[in-house]
Amino acid sequence: MPSILVKVPDPEPGSFNHKRPPGTLLRSQTLHLQEALLRHKNETDEHKKEIDEVLAIDPRNLKTEGEVSSYIHKATAILHTHAAKPSSGKPGK
Repeated sequence: MPSILVKVPDPEPGSFNHKRPPGTLLRSQTLHLQEALLRHKNETDEHKKEIDEVLAIDPRNLKTEGEVSSYIHKATAILHTHAAKPSSGKPGK
């Protein structure tokens, strides 16, 4: 089954401040991603080193939106290794 590319709108100006403390939603997302990584690690033999590197980070110790963003980026890259690549925007490409 082909992957479906979902376009995400650009964030509003000022909605991300890499120095601001993260809110409850962002903190919760990091904990959910940590749990997903733990499950993924137990289900696969792939990406063990990368998973261990991210799991070595305690999400509760992330102090800024920038740190949370970096953590989410790393975790998501591992969990979505087979994600659809963005198309050129042209039909049939």
